[in-house]
Formats: sequence, structure tokens, C-alpha cells
Amino acid sequence: MIDDTLNYLYSMKRFGIKLDLSATKHFAAHLGNPQNNFRNIHVAGTNGKGSISSYIYGILRQKYKTGLYTSPHLINFNERIVYNREMIDDGYIVKFMEENMDYIRNLEKTGRNPTFFEATTVMAFKYFSDKKADYASIEVGLGGRLDSTNIINPEVSVIAQIGYEHFQQLGCSLTSIAYEKGGIIKNEKPVVLLDNKPEVVKEIKKLCEIRNSKLIRIEDYCKISDINYDIKSIRFKMKTEKDEYEIEAKNTGLYQIKNIATAISSIEVLNDDIDKSMIIDGIKETRWPGRFDVISTDPLVVMDSAHNPPAAHALVNSFKNTVNKKPLLIVGMLSDKDVYSYFSIISELSDEVIITTPNDPERAMKPEEIKKLVYTMFREIKIINDPIEAYEYGIKRSSCILVTGSMYLVGLLENHIGKKVMPYDVN
Repeated sequence: MIDDTLNYLYSMKRFGIKLDLSATKHFAAHLGNPQNNFRNIHVAGTNGKGSISSYIYGILRQKYKTGLYTSPHLINFNERIVYNREMIDDGYIVKFMEENMDYIRNLEKTGRNPTFFEATTVMAFKYFSDKKADYASIEVGLGGRLDSTNIINPEVSVIAQIGYEHFQQLGCSLTSIAYEKGGIIKNEKPVVLLDNKPEVVKEIKKLCEIRNSKLIRIEDYCKISDINYDIKSIRFKMKTEKDEYEIEAKNTGLYQIKNIATAISSIEVLNDDIDKSMIIDGIKETRWPGRFDVISTDPLVVMDSAHNPPAAHALVNSFKNTVNKKPLLIVGMLSDKDVYSYFSIISELSDEVIITTPNDPERAMKPEEIKKLVYTMFREIKIINDPIEAYEYGIKRSSCILVTGSMYLVGLLENHIGKKVMPYDVN
């Protein structure tokens, strides 16, 4: 039953991405506007927003009944909707779709059809409402202003790093993209900004002034010191305007330090009597799968779903500082990404690469096409179309492997080896 339900839900992807809120608003209103029944923190950005959302969830969950909504998933659809350490169960998904099938089909006939993401978003909000959640940490899908999640009224709006990904939909300048991301800013509700690029800061400042929203910039609000790290954890000290923390985190990518700082600052700005020990414990037990994920140490296998140039820069920096060893790269990319720029950055780590195919038949870029773009960047390029074959070949060939380029590649391989994908430490 669940397979049929998910197949129908996935079939709604044929409607593409609709950057307007009409169908989501109508659908939510049909269900009594469940998004109004819990408080939330809303997180937008190009890179880091999933990690930040997960850390916020991990902290809030120490005190409150809390939901987490993120996208896309690595392995199972259910990963997108989490409540109190449990993924949404198959029975709820089936029931939700059965109860709303007539409504969805009528919308397809008489109005603007709901898309896959719109239906999933409303499902998440209804689930959190039915569970009587106190809070939810909500990750934006694409953009912000016209993203389906933007029917909520958050207590805090968070904006992570901003880059040029999805410029076709969001605009070709950082200013225009920041405007779209800043669409989640609500009147008189505080805003936490991680990005410090001048164009982004200027635009977000302007939006905050228009909406009378207090702006907290991580660059000014936090001071980080005493950073220590290895392939198992990161430890650092953090001082904010309110408190001081000694943090230990499971995710080992150095780029997570700023994401953690952003999450903690967002909780402080929330000003909801969440004490220091809850913040420390929430960060310590949180893990965000597929981000500098150390799969094994012998051979050393790291999987990271970096898929755009800024994420590639962050990954290269983390790998050089944490591992300091040349890996055999296993990379698969989607055709709508900046493939050439991505490879030009990631090639700093190694001159050997296996190019394979992510688990997204419609959007996966053919390895042969990638090779034509990047053949001058590597001493050795091998094409193995099947990702599992590529992985098995790689671990026999090298003592150090880095799998990257697409979540749809990382997810498939983490599933292959039986890696757990929950957003907290299950050990």
C-alpha cells in the first residue's frame, strides 16, 4: 500500500516546481490551517540550511515536542518528516493521501494542481499538528518568498549561506537571490543571518528594516575559539552576547561550526528559557547524515552530499584539514548543477576520479558528458555507470575514498551499506 501511495505522490513531480503559494494555502485551509497549531523556526539558504534545521530540532527536542521538516531525503521519503526521534510512519502517509485524494484530483481538474513538494509540505504540517507538536524546525525547499513552507509565521527566521544555485528561478545576482530567501522574514520577528557577503547583508538589512525585524548577524554575535577536530568529532568554544559554550559535535565537517553557531544563536534569540545544558546536549546528539559522513575508517570512506561550488569549497577545506590524504573520488552529478566549476574545485583533492550515475534517472548527467568537461583536470578518469559497482571497485582500489557530488548518489550508497540516516545519534 505504501509503495502505491508514494508512487502517486512522486508522480506529482510531473507538475514541476511552482513558485507561488496559492495551492499550498488552499490545501492547508482545507485542512484547517494546521501550520498555525505549533510554533516554528524557519530556515532558508543555499548551503547549510538542512544542517542548521537539524541542530535547531536537536536543541528544541530537549525540552519540547518537536518536529523537523527537511528535503530532499537520502534514502526513504519518511526522512523528510520527523517528530520526537521518529520518522513519519507509513500508515499516516497512506491515510493522509487516501483522505485527501479527491481534493487533490479536484484541484488538478478545476484549479492549479498541487505539486509533490506542496502536498508533502501540507502533510508535514498536518502531521505535526495531529501530534500536538510544540515546535517545528522547518527547512525551506527552494528560495523562500514563494516556497511552499512560507505559509508559516515563524518565531525566528534563519538565513544560511547564499549562493547562485537555482538562479534560473531566483535571479542571477546575489541581491535578487537574497531578496527571495529573505521572503521568509516576517514583521517584527527576529532574523538570524549567517552569510556575510556584502550584497546579501545589504539586502537582508533592507528587508529587516522594512518589516521592523531585529537582525542578528552571526559574524558579530558569535566568537569561536579553541577548535579541535578529528574524523570523529569537532570540539570548540563559542561565546555569544548571552552565554559561553563548550561544544562537541558528531558531524566532522569544519563547515558545521558556523551552522552550529547559527542554530545556537537562533535558540538564544528565541528567548524561550532553553537552558545551556539543553543546547550543549542537543548539539552533541545531533548528526546530519550525508554531510562529511565517515562511513568506515579501514578503508577510510567519507560521503558528503556537496553538490555546488560553495559546498565543494567547504568540503575541500574540511577534507584537507581533517584527513590530509589524497582520496580516490567517486562522483556523480545532476545535469542542472554547475558541473565544471564543481569539478574544478573538488579536483584540488585528487587526480583520480570514478564518475558514476546518481539515483535520479531524469536529471542525472551522463558520466561520458561529465568526462568531456573535466578530462583535463585529472590524471586518471574511470567511468563506472552503476554506483554500487563504482563503490565496490573503489574500496578495493584505494584506502581512502570520498563519495560526493549528489545526495542521490550518497543516499543510494549509504542505503547499500546499511547506514542509518536519522538526524540524531542513535548509538
